[in-house]
Amino acid sequence: MILVTGATGTVGRPLVELLASEGAKVRALTHNPQAANLPAGVEVAEADPSRPDTIAPFLEGVTALFLHPRAVGLAAAQLLELARDRGVKRVVALSATNVDDTLDQQPSRYNGDRNKEGRSRTPPPPAASIG
Repeated sequence: MILVTGATGTVGRPLVELLASEGAKVRALTHNPQAANLPAGVEVAEADPSRPDTIAPFLEGVTALFLHPRAVGLAAAQLLELARDRGVKRVVALSATNVDDTLDQQPSRYNGDRNKEGRSRTPPPPAASIG
């Protein structure tokens, strides 16, 4: 079983859909299960990832965890410890190149252009070789 935090968001929803289409057992965490509208077969659970105590019951049988930092907030370390204690063997954490930058260096968080900083830091493609 794979537990996905941020399961109804921009990253989580396509991840859940892909995992389900590949036949994986998925448990999706959301604040509003009635509005989740996730694929058939996905187990939808109501929890607040920023409060790991609300997730504890849903770690039963989970072997892998997708950790979305915006969903989890400052509770990531606590959730990881809880997951380890409950037998979770694998964790995938979403990150970004500017994750350690101050918020004023991450304008996409406020302006909605989620890739702006990544594009500005991407090196140009290599020059074509002639020969």
